[in-house]
Amino acid sequence: MIKEKISYQHANGKADGIYINAGLGSTLVIFVNGHNGFYNYGMFPYLQQSFYNEGISTYSFNYSHGGIIDDGDFFEDLEKYEQNCMRLEVEDLLSVLEHFNSTGTLSHSKIILLAHSLGGIPAIFGSKKAQEENIVLSGIILVSSVSTLRFWPKEMMESWAANGVVYKKNNRTHQDLPQGFEFLQETMLSETTWNVARALSNLNQPFLIVHGEEDEAVGKEHGQSLFLWVKEKNVKSIFKIIPGATHTYNTRHPFDGVSKEVDELITTCIDWIKKI
Repeated sequence: MIKEKISYQHANGKADGIYINAGLGSTLVIFVNGHNGFYNYGMFPYLQQSFYNEGISTYSFNYSHGGIIDDGDFFEDLEKYEQNCMRLEVEDLLSVLEHFNSTGTLSHSKIILLAHSLGGIPAIFGSKKAQEENIVLSGIILVSSVSTLRFWPKEMMESWAANGVVYKKNNRTHQDLPQGFEFLQETMLSETTWNVARALSNLNQPFLIVHGEEDEAVGKEHGQSLFLWVKEKNVKSIFKIIPGATHTYNTRHPFDGVSKEVDELITTCIDWIKKI
């Protein structure tokens, strides 16, 4: 297995990622991380390895404004992190999709997105923009994804609005990470511009929606809402709850071993990918 580091530039930044090619004609799965995710985070290298073992190519990338530099796992660039927002994450994803649409179609039979956590938002809205550019996506997998941007506690929203920035403690790095003003504006527009249900109504791809039964970060009701919004658009859409699974499927960062829950997640995804 050969890992190739590839970056894609757009007007407002650069998405750095790891590409693993499983061969000519293979399906390509593009991983869309959560807001604090990155390509080396926890279970994701294991997912890439597992997909490769089943003949599936993958590309997993860091957001241009995610605050992570190169292969690091500490948020070093807090100035960029504060600027990060859904608009920029959508632009990052679209730059990746535009590249693979122009060159990847020569070697990959289909392209699928796999989004985790808050990554579901750029995946959904990025897919909508990709559709407008005639970029074909064969399916979308939402893993423990949110159904709305309006999930922050009321007190936090009030502080955010009053100050233009709010600091959220990251339990892994113990950093106080700044959430900036544009991200606040997007959150406030969650019922209009950033309305997930409305965006999904414009997408015709089959969806696989997976959620952990014991998700401590994003409750399974988010997955239930997402499935409610997509199930009538495509009969191949599936909702799967994995018993006992946490938000990261009983794994951690640094990755210290597999769990039956993450293996069930992988099996569920691979089986679905091979059927669509």
